[in-house]
Amino acid sequence: MSGPLRIEADRMDAWVGFLHAHAQILKKLADDLDAAGQIPLGTYDVLVQLSEAGGALRHRDLLDRLLISQPGLSRKVERLEVAGLVERRPDPQDGRGVIVKLSRAGRAALRSAAKVHMAGVDREFAQRLTDQEASVLAAVFRRLRDPDQPL
Repeated sequence: MSGPLRIEADRMDAWVGFLHAHAQILKKLADDLDAAGQIPLGTYDVLVQLSEAGGALRHRDLLDRLLISQPGLSRKVERLEVAGLVERRPDPQDGRGVIVKLSRAGRAALRSAAKVHMAGVDREFAQRLTDQEASVLAAVFRRLRDPDQPL
């Protein structure tokens, strides 16, 4: 067996820098929401995904959009339902499936938290990039998300 794969120094620096920047920015965004008395960042993410999908998603489709395990999402959706932020309904297309729907209270919580969250994204990320850097990063992340994009 050969030794460990070697990655060029610049690429490794980019990888480590991405990981650190991501963690630092997420922590600041979570702290902003907490300090403002808003919903937690993980809850915000779930509600955003539902909102962007028109207000409802099948549980398995919601799982595909989030960085969370299936049991973790089930527990989170249960807590959000108890809090009145989402509703669960049987999926009429799949007898075993569940539709997760954004409730009226969930929409209100999302609207309120979005003001704080987007101000943080602007401060911690958008304002720190030149227009050219933003364009390059957008292209790079599109390519990384879509394995069919040409290199």
